[in-house]
Amino acid sequence: MQAMLPLFSLLQEDFPLSNQQYRLLSASLAAFSKSGYPSTSVSMIVANARTSKSTFYKHYKNKESILIHLFDLLSTALIRKVEDVLRSVPPTSKRTFQAIKTYIDTCFTHRDAAKLLMVDTVGLVPSLEKKRQAVIDQFASIFQRELSSLTCHRLTKEQWILSHAMVGAINQIVIRSLLEEELPSPVELAGVLEKMMSKLLREKSEFDS
Repeated sequence: MQAMLPLFSLLQEDFPLSNQQYRLLSASLAAFSKSGYPSTSVSMIVANARTSKSTFYKHYKNKESILIHLFDLLSTALIRKVEDVLRSVPPTSKRTFQAIKTYIDTCFTHRDAAKLLMVDTVGLVPSLEKKRQAVIDQFASIFQRELSSLTCHRLTKEQWILSHAMVGAINQIVIRSLLEEELPSPVELAGVLEKMMSKLLREKSEFDS
């Protein structure tokens, strides 16, 4: 369980889970990451957690339900971390950079979980696909809100398009990075992405004027 300590530190800030649930969640992440979601059984999870099947079924219906719970917990914690940054930094491009960096850095810190939920299980669990899209939409709405504050304009269709494009770009960069042996620098990635967004905003401002 020692390898799962970063996951514990992320979740403990937000969720009052029992020790049994922490053990099951960490064990499921380890099993899914090692054997793949399709090949992982409840028996493998409880063996990793050193608990019983009755304990597992006390909390979860099946392996899909624990995967969904893991996704819900981690996505909620990630959104909270990004929102915390946005609340602590004045509304400038620096705040956008810090928010992007926090998103990327958190995904890289919890690499196994991010790879499982953003790469390895794509297309395998329909209910997870709906939740994944909902989280993408939520991050896009956060970006749209930030764009509105940076440009001092009301929400527009262009901001909606740009916010979804930026979230898509960030996610694609994270996904590609997770597939590499050595992770790139979150600072470097966030810097490039923030400059890209700032350039688009400048061009739009010049066009409008």
